[in-house]
Amino acid sequence: LNIVKNPGHVYFKGKGKLTICGQQIDFSQMPGDMAISSEMLKNVDDVTVFGDVVITIENLTTFNTFNCEKSFAIYLGGYHNTSRRNFIKKVYEQNPDKQYLHFGDIDAGGIHILKHLRAKTNIQFLPYKMDVETLSTNMGCWKKLTDNDIKRLKKIEDKEFQGLIDYMLSNNCKLEQEAIDWK
Repeated sequence: LNIVKNPGHVYFKGKGKLTICGQQIDFSQMPGDMAISSEMLKNVDDVTVFGDVVITIENLTTFNTFNCEKSFAIYLGGYHNTSRRNFIKKVYEQNPDKQYLHFGDIDAGGIHILKHLRAKTNIQFLPYKMDVETLSTNMGCWKKLTDNDIKRLKKIEDKEFQGLIDYMLSNNCKLEQEAIDWK
């Protein structure tokens, strides 16, 4: 059928260095982000994180504007795929002493993405700015919950997020990352 599988890409930026086929790339000195293809990921020998934090970011707009002065950021694009998962696991294997955070939308989807990320990588990512304080201080950017949002939130049984879920349900609100300047 002449079907060609195109490679995916993993986007990242911040404080770190990659070694690919013996070649070192210190991208902490470069502005902006980098991407490597799923094919090239197979040749990554080493990932060294210079910052204190590794953070996954759900949305592209937030990833592009996120300040990485002390961190290494990986763009997820919603639920991560195999290439991103393998890269994240390699980062963790070689940098287990870093703090691992996930920055997602404050809604049912964001909570599910964080839980999925934890389950598939076996890394205990902590939520970053996915809390009542962030939600309440950005009231002007709220969106109202849909019927589906309400159903999904009510199905989440997790003590870690119960206070946040109760706040969203009682205030009929959710917050998407793109709505706010996170700098």
